[in-house]
Amino acid sequence: MTSLRVMSVNIRYDNPKDGPNRWCFRKKSLATLIKEVNPDIFGSQEGWEDQINELKTLLPQYKYYVSAPEWNRKRMFPCVWVREDINIRESNTLWLSPTPVIPFSKVSGSIFPRSTTYVIAQKANTPFLFINAHLDLASEEVRLKQTTILLREIEKVNHKSYPMILVGDFNTTSTSPIYTVLTEKFIDVWKWLELPEEHTFHGFTGRGMRGRIDWILVSSEVIIKKAKILKQTPFDVYPSDHFPVMAELEL
Repeated sequence: MTSLRVMSVNIRYDNPKDGPNRWCFRKKSLATLIKEVNPDIFGSQEGWEDQINELKTLLPQYKYYVSAPEWNRKRMFPCVWVREDINIRESNTLWLSPTPVIPFSKVSGSIFPRSTTYVIAQKANTPFLFINAHLDLASEEVRLKQTTILLREIEKVNHKSYPMILVGDFNTTSTSPIYTVLTEKFIDVWKWLELPEEHTFHGFTGRGMRGRIDWILVSSEVIIKKAKILKQTPFDVYPSDHFPVMAELEL
């Protein structure tokens, strides 16, 4: 068995309206939390290019993967971060649209173009597929379209049937149609461990709201050992407006 610690965090884009919670005041808090958790691999959602590069400077033991043909203030890519001892065989970013290989394409009704970044990775002698996604805020109908495309693209990528880990900000809860569709193929680590439902969005208040919208899902081959919502505040600053989530797994 190969142990694997994974994590997912929406890092919140650098919004000037966030005042004392702006990126410049919390980036060290986020980096410190990640160092404390020490995941083998994790997914980040949101984040502009300068934020991602600043986080990389603070986390030199990680390399991030994303296929970003053009960074700008309206394009926030899901990135996959991998510790140095993880080997990467393949990586790519696909768009959750009818034309996944066309950058910035989107489904009708989506507020922003949404994408997913994946890596086929290997720890020790064990290969696995890690996928990071961020679904739209617009509506359940839009998210359902994106979920259908996400599952179709995962099936194409995973033609060798690797164990799979899907993380992300799904902008919906475990009572949604999107959750039902995804859990026909994946296991929710939180539900499998029979943990009580919590909230993962808190808007820099520390008081959860909107339900558990950040998930870690795995294929049936993956052994689930532990899962946790991370509420630490290094330097007394919230790392993000979302609580990160982590899981300890075995492959």
